[in-house]
Amino acid sequence: MRCRESSLTKVITTTVELCVIATMFAGSIQAQGKLPDEKPLEKLLPRIAAKTLDEALQAITVQNGFHLEVVAAEPDVTDPIDVAFDERGRMYVVEMHDYPFLPEQRPQKYKDRESETWGRIRLLEDRDDDGKMDHSTIFADKLRWPQSVCCYDGGVFVISIPNLWYLKDTDGDGVAEVREIVLSGFNNQNVQGLANGLEWGLEHQIYFVSGLVGGEFQRNGETLFTPGRRDIRFNPKTMKFELRSGGDQFGHGVDDFGERFVCNNSNHIEHIVWPLHYLDRNPQLTDPGIRRSIAKEGAAAIVYRASGPEPWRVVRTARRVADPNFVKSAAKSEQVAAGYFTSATGVTFYRGGAYPPEYYGNAFIGDVGANLVHRKKVTPDGISFIAERTEPDVEFLTSNDNWFRPANFVNAPDGTLYILDMCRETIEHPASIPEDIKAFLDLESGNDRGRIYRLTPPNWKRPKTPNLGAATTAELVAALNSPDGWARDTAHRLLWERQDQSAIEPLRSLLSSTAKPVAIVLALYDLDGLSALTPADVLVGLKHTDAHVREHSLRLAESLADQNSNVLEAMIALVDDPELRVRWQLAFSLGQLSTPEALAGLKKMTPQAAVDPVIRTAWLSSVHRQAATIAADLLTTADDKSLPILVELLQQVAAQNETTATIPLITAVLAQDQNKPRQVRFLSSLGNGLSRRGQSLTAIAADAQFNPDSRAQLQAFFAAIAEETLGTDHGFGGPEIGAAMLAYADDQTALTTLPELFTPQTPPALQQAAVKSLAAHPPQQVSEVLLANWRGFGPAVRRDVVDTLVQSEIGATKLLAALTAGDVKASEIERDKKQLLVNHPQEKVRTAARGVLDVATGNRKKIVEDYQAALTLEADAARGKLVYAKTCSVCHRAGSEGHAVGPDLASTQNKSPDDLLIALMDPNREAQPAFINYTAQTVDGKVFTGIVAAENAASVTLKRAEAKEDLIQRDLLEALASSGQSLMPEGLEKDLSKQQIADVLAFIKSLPPPEKK
Repeated sequence: MRCRESSLTKVITTTVELCVIATMFAGSIQAQGKLPDEKPLEKLLPRIAAKTLDEALQAITVQNGFHLEVVAAEPDVTDPIDVAFDERGRMYVVEMHDYPFLPEQRPQKYKDRESETWGRIRLLEDRDDDGKMDHSTIFADKLRWPQSVCCYDGGVFVISIPNLWYLKDTDGDGVAEVREIVLSGFNNQNVQGLANGLEWGLEHQIYFVSGLVGGEFQRNGETLFTPGRRDIRFNPKTMKFELRSGGDQFGHGVDDFGERFVCNNSNHIEHIVWPLHYLDRNPQLTDPGIRRSIAKEGAAAIVYRASGPEPWRVVRTARRVADPNFVKSAAKSEQVAAGYFTSATGVTFYRGGAYPPEYYGNAFIGDVGANLVHRKKVTPDGISFIAERTEPDVEFLTSNDNWFRPANFVNAPDGTLYILDMCRETIEHPASIPEDIKAFLDLESGNDRGRIYRLTPPNWKRPKTPNLGAATTAELVAALNSPDGWARDTAHRLLWERQDQSAIEPLRSLLSSTAKPVAIVLALYDLDGLSALTPADVLVGLKHTDAHVREHSLRLAESLADQNSNVLEAMIALVDDPELRVRWQLAFSLGQLSTPEALAGLKKMTPQAAVDPVIRTAWLSSVHRQAATIAADLLTTADDKSLPILVELLQQVAAQNETTATIPLITAVLAQDQNKPRQVRFLSSLGNGLSRRGQSLTAIAADAQFNPDSRAQLQAFFAAIAEETLGTDHGFGGPEIGAAMLAYADDQTALTTLPELFTPQTPPALQQAAVKSLAAHPPQQVSEVLLANWRGFGPAVRRDVVDTLVQSEIGATKLLAALTAGDVKASEIERDKKQLLVNHPQEKVRTAARGVLDVATGNRKKIVEDYQAALTLEADAARGKLVYAKTCSVCHRAGSEGHAVGPDLASTQNKSPDDLLIALMDPNREAQPAFINYTAQTVDGKVFTGIVAAENAASVTLKRAEAKEDLIQRDLLEALASSGQSLMPEGLEKDLSKQQIADVLAFIKSLPPPEKK
């Protein structure tokens, strides 16, 4: 392996290449967004020749004295993207030979070379134990887009879209005779975002990442769930499948203590922080952000590659830098064809015993587009982690071979890390390459190649390959203390598979004899897996000096504490534990118990929950069933610090739809009239919670259980609120607060008071508050009031009026009637609302809308071609900002302005004007899964649309224009369906001229680039 040229030299070289091409074609690029004709483009796109195996090794540079050894290469293996070692040290390799096309998506020029391509599982063996795989067998073929493999009970589970398979060789010939589909319905919409990453958890269940596109998962013909952006775990013995936190692209790393990590193209390491199964206990919880980006350098961090970018990347970037506005505003790293993370994959934690101690627990991440391996030191940070680059200004491993594609990594039985090199000429998603450039590429080139390398440290001697399949039970228990993660993991799995009760006493001995926290945690889970875990075992863990052991012991104690006071007492003793993660886990675990002592423990944690958002969310997930009791106590004792947690509790109790629990709280709040602002805050919280169930404060007050005196107090309260809303007395907080509170008043009070605010003298913000409150009242009267005042409303208020009207069939019908009569003009309706109306779930509304609204989108490709002329116009960024403010700001942020619903416009700095034009005029050509529009219809006929901002087992939150969010209880959903279309509506050409498009593009290019760390 030779020494590579410096990163600075390579960047300079790349910049020179781009400048030459940009200078040659600047006029044509600016004018047309592409090069002038095929002949010069063909010359600019020479093919990159593949290297031999020896040449490929010479092209690689590794830091710190490490080097690579070949474990396997073509023809014995091709296209490796995942590996699992069985207990004998044999390798099951996933070969994604059919990347990047499904059969029906495969262009004709590729079909002509052969009839069809398939993925496979390859079985590799090192029969002479010399460190190289010398025997290769096709274990299973005819698999579509295989993604991951995991060993179990002499066979393997394999994700191969659209199925999860169990494959097993029963006669010893190395070929699977058993081929059982155990789960189906995986989606295949995005070749680079499929379900992947089968990994064993500590509790003897297998996890996998559901990917970017999810699916509708079925077993034995029964639909189990639609995961969305959540992951799955399952018990391979019982085949019970459960949703778990997660969701991302390709890569799934697990550390010693079961913490899970994922990545996507740019965001190269994310920690899955919040456990979904706890959060789901409380359907009213606000999503705390399940995943957390933990890279200290930022998600799309700078990388230092040794390879020059592929010619097609150079040409694509040259088109971009030919735009002077782009050059002025873009970061330096974005003015070259490479320089920062764009293709992160395979995040893996090194857990072996072969490397120096400082490498243990490091994260290794590939960037397949940049031909490199990045290394990070991962350290605790509260309930999550910080991941920091280990090599300053250089990558741990680089190659100047563009065919080097490090797609994944695996901890091997010999204590080293193996690197899986897919070895392709082009690795990009076909949709990301311009069509004219793609014509000169071979996107399947290299599917007959593949390499697996062993990453070895200096002066290392390879040990003999262990065979844990032949180990005794006592030897397996001893292996839990091994320095090698593979040995520990395999022994942990085999002890559970064998269910040998003779392991129990050796496991107990290990609890007291080892100094390794990871061995103690594994032994505790193994005792649990053998149905032998006792209170005494858990007490050892709860009182251990290591925080990881205490944390996992809390989880295991959940099944024992209700029947054992000693365990419960030891749990509650951790209320003041010095480690945040332990207290966080305690707040979760106490909620799994039903004893009064557990509730007392949660009450002891109330001061922590009041001031620490992390503890608060865990605490709220646990007190869900006792929320009314705790809220009643806090109403009489809460100080100002406790108010946020009390407000949240009141809302959650009201949303539970338990009248007997809600009425006493309303009564208690009404009695607190000595502090009117606090009373307003509490009643607003209760009203908001009730509205989630389709109820109201006044409806609850009409219940026979409600005290007549309290009912009179509530009526007097709303009468005073109505008076303040229209008057000058601000005892409750002011007119806007009053208008907002009238959402929870009786219909007569609201419909009498709020329309009085629709005058030219009323500030728009107050009118908007009135419109929002009216939306909570009967749509028949509300629609008439709003449409009667239409002409007096300004643009912002009109947007809210339409928002309110389209949520009900009555309102939508009346709006369409007003459009037909000419009282409302089509140009006054936002395009996204027009799209909703013509695709409304109710056929009556749909038909009427299509008769009055012109939303035909036409041939998008031709429209894009027609609007290419906008790129030749002299543009004005100042004018473009005005167009942005009117048309784009409701969904896109630019700097500190606008709303973050769709992508931040500053994040589009690496797009050329041509690319941006396509994104504007043909938004569904490459719609991102995170920004797909959904429509929800409730049982009472309300309709909501937006992207899925959050979801759990009990609710879905949709985010729409102006970043407005609607939380919808799942049990109130009549239907929830994806449109399959981007949130960005088609048909912008009906609203904006070519000149306006040119100005908007100029404004986008004038924005400062996103800050890079």
